[in-house]
Amino acid sequence: MTKTNNKENKTKELFNKIVEGVQNIIDNGEYEKFLKFSKNFHNYSFNNVLLIFSQMPEVTQVAGFAKWKSMGRNLKKGAKGIQIIYPIKRSYTKKKLEGQNSLLDNKQDDNEQVEKVEYLTYRYTYVYDISQTYGDPLPLSDMTLNSNNKAEFLEFLKSFSPYHILEESLTGTTQGYWSEKEKHIVLKDTLSIDDKVSVLLHELAHALYDDFDYKENRNLSETFVESVAFIVADYFDLDTSMCSFEYITSWADGDIKILLELGDKIQKCANSFIKNLEDYYNNGNMRIAS
Repeated sequence: MTKTNNKENKTKELFNKIVEGVQNIIDNGEYEKFLKFSKNFHNYSFNNVLLIFSQMPEVTQVAGFAKWKSMGRNLKKGAKGIQIIYPIKRSYTKKKLEGQNSLLDNKQDDNEQVEKVEYLTYRYTYVYDISQTYGDPLPLSDMTLNSNNKAEFLEFLKSFSPYHILEESLTGTTQGYWSEKEKHIVLKDTLSIDDKVSVLLHELAHALYDDFDYKENRNLSETFVESVAFIVADYFDLDTSMCSFEYITSWADGDIKILLELGDKIQKCANSFIKNLEDYYNNGNMRIAS
């Protein structure tokens, strides 16, 4: 077997591991744990986060050998690499079909009658957790909102929101909602501050990131939004234990390919949400309750 075939088989094996990993996370009821884990890996795709989690769920910060070396750290003897998938951009040229760019063809040489086609291929590589390295200490991470109490963060979220926030008396189990027609968010006025923060994150995720047809895909919509809100809340060290993840396990009965696609969407939107909140804060837009 050629070296190229070995690499292709290894990559295929990793993709299969991703699918199996998603199924195991769901079946074992570890989805909430996985969401907490994934918040620390903004620079990695959903598939790679899943691969890292399945191989070493206790990791806190990973990088490749060269990256650790550039930060003055070396691998400990016997450190076992964590396999991930690395995308590689490739391209080739092909002749344009007859009739394409006909107005320009007479002005170009024959050698110019080609078009560039780009595509992605994949290979596997390795990363290592900081616990597998030794050397210079890492610089302090950038300041986040983690030091603010929940009352301050609630006011901050209200200031951040591009939509008006109302607090009203809501009946039944409804704790809040996003009105796309009225372009406002309503929170139940009797909720605790922590609950208001949690619900507001959920409704902001609906307003800013949810593009599902709610009538047709309510379960996907609510699962997506709750997952995004949970990651964001956990990133800022907020207690969202009131949130229920039981219905997410029903994904095990669905199409695993759709789940993988939704998982990538969840991570990308959560990362975007976090970045926008931090950018807004760092630009001096913090508003404290009076």
